[in-house]
Amino acid sequence: MLNKKLLKFILKLAVSLFFVWWIIFKIDWLEVLFYFKKISIRGIIFYISAYFLGMFFSVYKWRFLASFKEINLPIREYFKAYFTGTFVNNFMPSFIGGDSYKIYRIGKLSDKYKEAASSVVMDRLTGFLGGMFLVFIFSVLNWKIVLDNKILLALNLINIILLLSILVFIKFFTHKEISTPIKKVNEIFNRLMREVNRYNGESKTIWKAIGLSFFFNLTGLALANYILFWSLGISVGVLDYLSVIFLISIVSSLPVSINNIGIKEWAYITFFGFFGLNPAAVISVAILSRIIQMLLSFLAVGFYLRNKKA
Repeated sequence: MLNKKLLKFILKLAVSLFFVWWIIFKIDWLEVLFYFKKISIRGIIFYISAYFLGMFFSVYKWRFLASFKEINLPIREYFKAYFTGTFVNNFMPSFIGGDSYKIYRIGKLSDKYKEAASSVVMDRLTGFLGGMFLVFIFSVLNWKIVLDNKILLALNLINIILLLSILVFIKFFTHKEISTPIKKVNEIFNRLMREVNRYNGESKTIWKAIGLSFFFNLTGLALANYILFWSLGISVGVLDYLSVIFLISIVSSLPVSINNIGIKEWAYITFFGFFGLNPAAVISVAILSRIIQMLLSFLAVGFYLRNKKA
C-alpha cells in the first residue's frame, strides 16, 4: 500500500515539476515582480474577506450534508476541521490529505467515521457538479466567444457531456449495480451510487448542496480572484472572466499534481490567454492567490497541533 502511495506521489511530483519548468521559461519574471508591486493592502483585505465568505458557504454546505447523516456538531467544529484541512493540504506530506483529516476529525468528534467519510465525498461531488453547472451557464451567456474559440468550445462540450452523463447516472442508475472485470472499480462505484441515492431521496439533499456550492464558487473563487485582477490593474471583461474561471477550477482540481502546483498556473496562462491577457499578469494572480491562501491556512496550525494531542 505504501509503495502505491509513494508511486502516486512521485508521478504527481513529476507532473508538477514539468509544468513548473514550462512556466519558468514561459514567463518574464521581471514583469511578474512589476505586478506584485501593484498589490495593495486594501486589495489583500478584500481578497481575504471574499475568501473567508466562500469558506463559510463551503463549511455550511458540508455541515448540511453531515446533518443528513445525523452528525450534529456545532458549525465551529466543521470550520476548524475544514480550515485545518487546508493547512494539511498545503504543508503536510501528500500521503495525509486534507479530506482524510476532515474525515478523521469529524468522525472522531461524532464517533461516526463512515458517515463523516460520506459527507466529505458528497461535499466534493456536489462542489464539482456545482462548478460544472456554472461552466455551462456562463458558456451559454458568452456563447459568441465560446463558438469562436475551438479549444473553449471543445472543453465546454466535454463539460456538457460529462455533466449530462453524471445527471443520467444519478437519475436512472443509482438503484442499479454495475459489473466490470475490475472488482475494485465495481466496489467503489456501486458504493458511491448507493450513497448518492440516499442523499437524492425525498429530501433532495444532493440538489440543495449543489445549489449551496454556487455560493462558494461565486464568492470564494470567482469574486476573490477577480479582486486580485482588479487590484493588479488587469483588465478583463466580467463575462469573459466568468466563462473561464470555473473551467480553471475544475482543471486545477484534477488529482494529477501535488496540491495543483503547476497545473493551476498553467491553466491561468492558457485560459486567460484566449482573451489576450499577458501571461505574466495572470500568473501573478495565480501565485498571489496561492501565497495568500497558504499563509492563511498556516493560521490553522494551532488547531492541528491541539487536535493531534487530543
